[in-house]
Amino acid sequence: MALNPVCVEVVASTPEDVASAAKGGADRVEFCTHLPSGGLTPGRGLIVVALQEARSLGLGMRVLVRPREGDFVYTQKEKRAMLLEAEDLLGLGVDRVVTGGLTPQGTIDVAFLTAFERQIGIQHLVFHRAVDEADAGAQAIQTLLDCGVRTALTSGGKAKAHEGLAQIQAMVQQGLDVVAGAGVKPAHVEALIRCGVEGIHASCRRTEKGRSHQGLFDPQRSQVEAKEVEALVQSVRKVERP
Repeated sequence: MALNPVCVEVVASTPEDVASAAKGGADRVEFCTHLPSGGLTPGRGLIVVALQEARSLGLGMRVLVRPREGDFVYTQKEKRAMLLEAEDLLGLGVDRVVTGGLTPQGTIDVAFLTAFERQIGIQHLVFHRAVDEADAGAQAIQTLLDCGVRTALTSGGKAKAHEGLAQIQAMVQQGLDVVAGAGVKPAHVEALIRCGVEGIHASCRRTEKGRSHQGLFDPQRSQVEAKEVEALVQSVRKVERP
């Protein structure tokens, strides 16, 4: 039996992260910034440089479209901005945008997805972890499918993906391509792949202390560690898809 084709997706926030992900053997990156908040959309210039780096190294690249920290309930103005951002990013040549939203009642924001389909095309969208915050998990999955969404980034409704295996498997069985992410380590990979996921999503980061001359700002930052990517890739390649 051939080795599984499960993709390894690494969270990157700089062009240097992209290079480290490639060095470790990743298949693609999800590009975003401000990871402590769960990720926000980077500036356009940074995306352009990172995309050039990804393409030169043969990596796929998806970009998060999330305009602010906090919840996933967006105003009409925020949603209009998100659609413009997504349209621009796809025009630059990114593979897909990773985005989504909820209503104040905690359900999937169908109006946003309908507008995305009309203005851009739902095939370009990966619904992000807002699905993990949605009420009535099974209904949320069906709503995504009814709106034409075929791919979701999820932890299975739990803090860590390896804790949400039952929900992840249910999402796969209902017909979604699932990218499993949140706290994924090499030891968790086999169980996730056995659920039938399309991709494994991980940070593979280490934290280092930068230079601060006056001590007015926190100099600490994290960056992708190629050796951690390599360890994750090796763990994925060892497992055959069931």
